[in-house]
Amino acid sequence: MEVFETRLPGIGIRYEFVTAARDRVGVLVRRDGRRELMLYDEQDPDSCRVSLVLRSEESAVMVELFGGSKVTERIGDLRHEVEGLSMEWVTLPPHGGLTGGAIADGAIRSTTGASVVAVIRGAVSVPGPGASFVFEAGDVALVIGSVDGVHAAARLLAG
Repeated sequence: MEVFETRLPGIGIRYEFVTAARDRVGVLVRRDGRRELMLYDEQDPDSCRVSLVLRSEESAVMVELFGGSKVTERIGDLRHEVEGLSMEWVTLPPHGGLTGGAIADGAIRSTTGASVVAVIRGAVSVPGPGASFVFEAGDVALVIGSVDGVHAAARLLAG
């Protein structure tokens, strides 16, 4: 299936595709983390017959209900292949934890044995953030390691 991507400066990115039933579907990923799901009108391709605005938490629920992304599926496969591997998505709170601090400030890897392998900030993903990466409130960190290590890292991150 072909997905068309259109960058909308100052707004975000719009993705569009056509279903097997010939419906044209769009998803607008806004810079503030909101998503807009659009079903275009069959007669007028420039207007939508249905538009649904979702907050980032609501979008995450939709992704889960639809089966997750290919990355999520692959990580799930990897978890089953490597005995003892655990992963958790940790949301940084408005205050406390490592919000406002760098990965190195928490000494996460050296004290827990777990690693922050990616961070989602609104509509932006940061794979493999370095030690100087500074967390902001609302960031969602993907932590991977042993079960105990991931739990300890989650406590450090979220406070």
